[in-house]
Order: sequence, then C-alpha cells, then structure tokens
Amino acid sequence: MGSINISLNEHAYAKLKRLKKKNESFSQAVVRLADEKDISKCYGILDVSNAELAAAQKAAAAVRSAKWRGALF
Repeated sequence: MGSINISLNEHAYAKLKRLKKKNESFSQAVVRLADEKDISKCYGILDVSNAELAAAQKAAAAVRSAKWRGALF
C-alpha cells in the first residue's frame, strides 16, 4: 500500500501520539480512531420518560454500590 505525507502542528501531533497505542503505527492509530463510534451523536434518539430515566439511574446506582456482584441476584 502506498503512503501520503500529511502535516500536523505540534499540538495535533502530541494529541495523536498520546492516543496511539504502544505497538501501533500512526496510520493504524488514525484508522482506529476514525472508525470509533461517537455515542454523543445518539443523544436524544430515544424517547424516555423521566420516570424511566429515574428507574434506570436507581438501578445503575444499586449496581455500583453493591460490594459483590452476587449481592443483587
């Protein structure tokens, strides 16, 4: 496969370098990061009532506060 040179300013390079995994090339890092899904794009897609949201938050809090996973089941 061929290659193309791109130029990044130092700030962009530093960010990409931090996101790159240890044994990953910069090209592999760019492809991996470009393929990641952005969950924030899904905001507002579901029609959830306040009661349903409160119930989900309560259940999540119970799971987080349980000392052992088996404590809830």
